[in-house]
Amino acid sequence: MVSKCCLPAVLVVAASLHTLAELPPVGGDKALFVISDEVVVKDPPRFGANIHPPQMNHWATEPWHNQWWLQPNPNPFYAQTKGWATGGGADYIEDLTAKQGSKTWGIGFYDVFRDGFFNGGTATVYRYENGKMTWLREGRIRSYKASVDGENRAWFDAPGPAVKAGDMYVLTVERTDIPAGTTRTMENFANVLSGYRILDGSQMKSFKELGGRMEIDRDAPPGGGAGSLKVTVPASSQPVRVGYWLISGQKADWPRFKEGKTYVCSLWLKQRGMATGAVEVRVALMGSQKFNVGSAWKQYSFEFAGAPPKQSGAEPFDIGASEPGTLWIDNVSIHEKDTVPPFALYPQVVLTLKEFRPNTLRLWALQENRGFGRLLDDALGPVFESRTEFTEIQGAKTPDSIGLHQQLELCAEVGADPWIVVSTMFQSFKDYSRLVEYLAGPSDSPYGGKRAAWGRKQPWTAAFKRIYLELGNETWNGMFAPQGFSGKPEEYGAFAELVFNSMKHSPHFQPDKFKFVLNGWVAGTNRKWGYGPRAFENAPIADAVDIAYYLGGWDAVGLMKAEKEQSGWLNILTYYTRMLAPRAAEFKKVIDEIAAERGRAVQPLVYEAGPGYTLPGPGKFNIKEQEEGKSMAQAVNTLDSFMNNLRMGYGEQAFFIFQNGHYWSSHNRTWGEHIAWKALKMRNTLLEGDLVTATAKDMVSMDLPEAQADTVSQSNSADRRVRKFPALPNVPLVQCFPFKQGKRYSLMLFSRRLDGPTPVTVQVPYDPSPEVKVYRLGASSPAAHNIEREVVTVQEETRRDFAKTYTVQLPPYSVMVLVNQAK
Repeated sequence: MVSKCCLPAVLVVAASLHTLAELPPVGGDKALFVISDEVVVKDPPRFGANIHPPQMNHWATEPWHNQWWLQPNPNPFYAQTKGWATGGGADYIEDLTAKQGSKTWGIGFYDVFRDGFFNGGTATVYRYENGKMTWLREGRIRSYKASVDGENRAWFDAPGPAVKAGDMYVLTVERTDIPAGTTRTMENFANVLSGYRILDGSQMKSFKELGGRMEIDRDAPPGGGAGSLKVTVPASSQPVRVGYWLISGQKADWPRFKEGKTYVCSLWLKQRGMATGAVEVRVALMGSQKFNVGSAWKQYSFEFAGAPPKQSGAEPFDIGASEPGTLWIDNVSIHEKDTVPPFALYPQVVLTLKEFRPNTLRLWALQENRGFGRLLDDALGPVFESRTEFTEIQGAKTPDSIGLHQQLELCAEVGADPWIVVSTMFQSFKDYSRLVEYLAGPSDSPYGGKRAAWGRKQPWTAAFKRIYLELGNETWNGMFAPQGFSGKPEEYGAFAELVFNSMKHSPHFQPDKFKFVLNGWVAGTNRKWGYGPRAFENAPIADAVDIAYYLGGWDAVGLMKAEKEQSGWLNILTYYTRMLAPRAAEFKKVIDEIAAERGRAVQPLVYEAGPGYTLPGPGKFNIKEQEEGKSMAQAVNTLDSFMNNLRMGYGEQAFFIFQNGHYWSSHNRTWGEHIAWKALKMRNTLLEGDLVTATAKDMVSMDLPEAQADTVSQSNSADRRVRKFPALPNVPLVQCFPFKQGKRYSLMLFSRRLDGPTPVTVQVPYDPSPEVKVYRLGASSPAAHNIEREVVTVQEETRRDFAKTYTVQLPPYSVMVLVNQAK
């Protein structure tokens, strides 16, 4: 939000002179920039963002869409694994375990999957040889044998091209239950779906012992997808209740239903063998209703008022039955009444994103980092129609809160091009070309028909200037196994080349509409060791290679110790310059070199960037870390990273992540903007046209001393052998980015200084009109933040004193934009 007022010339710095005296001395006392019309980057893209619309979660965030239950679709589930064969033959794949001497994770993926789990599923096999990946075969799995000491083979139901050591395979199966002995991780659980559990451990045990059972039945009501949850209720003195936590009073800022608003709980039920069919549905402690359920499918519903939790612990949504028999459950929904339709996005979220004017939105609907794959058909359309996906220890979950189709509609409404992360584990290799058909095919094609049935007759290529297709997310990252290619950049590049070529050869492919994107890793930016450059060597078809630039936290390339508070703030303000700018320049140079050798343009992109944090976990929340990550100083550092990458010639850059709450977030819990988001938004909304030249003729600078590495907190992207970071001399403390669009000039200035304001003079190459709009983002302390409420805002002032040589006072750790017209 922008507030208009008259501004003080200098913002007060909340630091004592004694503290500031401990910092390295500042050289110079002013900055002078000579602006010319020479274009540095023609019409550079505005900044974008990652989005991953959340489901309702009792400890994280409320949903962006009008669906307040996390698993509305009790449908059959699928599971996948990917691996590298240790051997094989004409009718089997072999992948032995580490105990058997293999260096792979085994066909059971660390013993998650056991004998019989993938029976009746499909296996797709690829071969990597001489820098090329080829599709070898695809077929049905007759028998699957997996255990720590077993044969560890998947047997095809028919012979074909012989599998050999080193071949890559993807196994996929659809299931309705988890039979005993088929998984290690779910062996002691009664549930098959994560949202329908018996939350009391002792009751779950007795439920199983008395003959209770949960499975997916193929029977479903109208619009209910391919199945429903079938619960066999045993005779017991206690009711059987299945559900999951909905809200919690443990923390004051954890998710809440809107107090006083009317909500509707609806679900489809039927039963067999129960004496009266008595069923009770409870929505935390906000409301409950008893129904007498009959033998035919029927929709049941009731209303309740949103209210805060009534206890400090978590309160569940659950469905309970006391009478022995069988109960079927499907299409479970909790939605707000008298607002947008169920599953529709709330207007506030859409408007908030639209105001940022993102150039691209990076979408995760086709990617599941921590699970076992994501299938195309279940990620495209409405949630009620999608299957669920297997997770290791919770049961199957809903793939995403809303499908890709609805997310693309959001992109169209916001005016952003989609950047789609595509799974490396589609069930069939043909699914990659089917995705192109969905995006670009006519409405009478099979997948174009799906798009038309969901309300979009014209191809998505008609709605967007460009569609970015990125194969996998962080395929270098071993945490995201089995989907990635950790330690295998050449194999990843070769597989990407195979996938992108299959997309390119679709009859619906339009070369001017699609861009193919490879993964890179900030830990390796050179040609010899860099993940992205090495993958690029085997994927000449790629149009872009991406990389992440996190500013501290788990994904940082290194962290610096600071004995004094002000030294810590200086480390933040200069982090990009010291730690990331050299890598960004090297990565850009390497990609340019490879592209030049191939005679085609290839751009580096930034797939994720922004303040970084330690990974969340029980007992790990640190409010000081949150305050630093969302501080005024970190906002300047974030802008520094994005703007200098832009000037280097990087293409799309996506902030991580558009959401409200803690950790990586753009907004606070009440959707007030964090300061880093405000800074990036100033570029998107105030700077138009081409980036032109600013030459520094005078500058305030600082010699940064050698810094000690914070080795205790080093991250997954840092070289832990590094103990010191070298001194960096003559670091400029003020930056200038001028933009020109016709007669309109807009100049962004920001300060890395901590000690005081800087007189900044700009000399413009045109005869200016006297009126100038001045936009400022600053605070009285580098530690200022908007976590509790939006106290730091962009302030606007109109002046009538602009001239060809113009001087402003730029406060420390602040951002300023001047907008002026030539006469």
